[in-house]
Amino acid sequence: MLRSLLLLVSIAGFAAAASAQTIVINPTRSGVLPSPTPAVQPIRISLSVNTFVPTPGSDSAQALKAQEDGRKLVYESAAHECDVLREVLAKDCHLDSININVQHVPANQNFNGARVDGYNINGSINFQIVPKDVAATDNAPKDNAAKDSAAKDSAAKDSAPK
Repeated sequence: MLRSLLLLVSIAGFAAAASAQTIVINPTRSGVLPSPTPAVQPIRISLSVNTFVPTPGSDSAQALKAQEDGRKLVYESAAHECDVLREVLAKDCHLDSININVQHVPANQNFNGARVDGYNINGSINFQIVPKDVAATDNAPKDNAAKDSAAKDSAAKDSAPK
């Protein structure tokens, strides 16, 4: 009898120890555990630049110079745009691609004022940015809303009959 009592007590002790070590993990419905912190995804930014570069005369050297000037305009815009993006919304910025299309426009087809030969320069510039800290910008409207609410409460107390 004593042996069976000792056996029963030891089985109960092991069962209690086993239940104390049970770990339950509840994944989401998709079966995947949620990420502890969301990763910041890069954002693609596209910029289009369109301009007309006149070509004085019919010299081929002048035509090549006009095309080069137009391409430089697109390249300079691309170089400057990352600075603008960092100033406004990007923590990090890099140039992804540039596509430039140069199209000759004869004087008789130029309807933009002066009737001169030239080139339409169309550039498409693509960037990839990492946005600035979103939490810092999300707090600003909430803080303003809280200030507005406090100001309204204060005004209501001041205008209440005494």
